Parts: sequence; structure tokens; C-alpha cells
Amino acid sequence: MYKLFKRSHVPGSFEVQMAGACDPGRTRAHNEDAIGLEVAPDSAWYLAVVCDGMGGHNAGEVASALAITTITEHLREHYDEADVPTLITQAVDLANRRIDELAETSPEAQGMGCTMAMILGERERVWVAHVGDSRVYRVGPKGIHQLTVDHTMVQEMVQNGILTPEQGAVHPYRGRLSRCVGHGKNRAIPDIRHLDLEPGENLFLCSDGVSDVVPPEEIDVLARHPDTRSAARRLVDAANKAGGPDNISAIVVRRVT
Repeated sequence: MYKLFKRSHVPGSFEVQMAGACDPGRTRAHNEDAIGLEVAPDSAWYLAVVCDGMGGHNAGEVASALAITTITEHLREHYDEADVPTLITQAVDLANRRIDELAETSPEAQGMGCTMAMILGERERVWVAHVGDSRVYRVGPKGIHQLTVDHTMVQEMVQNGILTPEQGAVHPYRGRLSRCVGHGKNRAIPDIRHLDLEPGENLFLCSDGVSDVVPPEEIDVLARHPDTRSAARRLVDAANKAGGPDNISAIVVRRVT
């Protein structure tokens, strides 16, 4: 397991804490997930990202790491040049192209790609973006609420009334993505929404290694732990206790003041 922690702090008026943990799980030989946290030097913005890689050999691991690096660098270098949704879309598109360009140079990496879930905040104003089935949840006074809708073929069948939500939850093909970053199909179009994060509220980002095996009511409890670092670690532990069938990524973002 590797762990990250960052804090965005404006003395006397605002503080966000972000803690993440990433673990191979109990059945996978290596970890194709990656997480990233970033805070601007002047705390003007903060970023949390989860990516879940896919592809032959270690290609998924390469894709997820490249996506996080590309997105982070693009935001760092161009933050003041466009509105936030445009910046996010540009960053994800660039990650898509870089992954595909790298895949073209190596037969073993052909078809590599990844999911992506991220939050980008300016103080209390937060943008949520995702591609694929990595998720973002809001955990606050009103309970837990899933902010993202999985980009999977099964989810599309649920939305179209072909399957019930209960059927979709156990469908053998529920992990087949309808949208991703890379994979040679130029499908990296993020869904983006925004919200105001209130004091004491949490945002929880995770790969399907958590959401497939840890029920929302347990996520709700664990994400509220008083220490964000312990919250992230406990969420990874919960996924492993449930069998750890996949790589596991968990990030807790909490507005403290």
C-alpha cells in the first residue's frame, strides 16, 4: 500500500484535507491503479485523482500513471488560461492522446487505457469529473450520495430500461467500459459537474476495487473517520477484508473549515 496526504489551507477561513491510499488487493500480481493529490503553491486550487488501468502485461499500470501525471501537469501549467471545465476536458484529452501515442510504440501496450475520477476545487467550489467506472461519492449530513454514473455497457442498459439496477449489479459484464481514457478509441470525454463543499463534508473517490465490494452504507461510516488518513486506510482495509479481488484506490477529501 502507498499513501498520500495534502492540505489546502487559507489561514483563518478555509481548509481542505486530502488523504489517499492505493493497494494491489489480495488477488492481483501487481497494481494497475494510481492516485494523485496536488495543491497549488498559493492554495488557489487543489486536485485529487484516481485512475484504474487496463491492458496487457504492465500496460494498465503505465496508462494510469501517465494519465495522472499528464492531468496534473496540464492543470499546473495552464490553470489561468481557461475556465475549469475546459481545463479538465483539455487535460483528459491530452492524457488520452499520450496514452494512445505510447501504445503505438509498443506491441505489448496496445489497447492500454484507464478510468479516471477526479475533483478539482477552488476553495468551496468543486468540480467533479469522471471517465469510466471509478466513482466519486459525497458524504455529509444527508448521508452518502453517488455523484458519478458509471460509463459501462451494463449501466447504459439499466438507464435504457433493459436491465433493472438489481440485475445490473450482478451482471457478469458489468465491468465492460463504454468510455475510458486511451484504449485507442478516442472515448475520453469526461462528464463534469460542480458543487459547493460545506464545512465537515467529504468527497470520496475510488476505483471499482472498493465500490464493487464495499457497500455504500459502510463507505458512509468509514469515510467519516475523524482523521482523513485513517479513513482512506480503513476503506482500503475494508475492500481487502471483502476479498480484495481487484486493485484498490481510496481518496477522502474533507473540508475542515
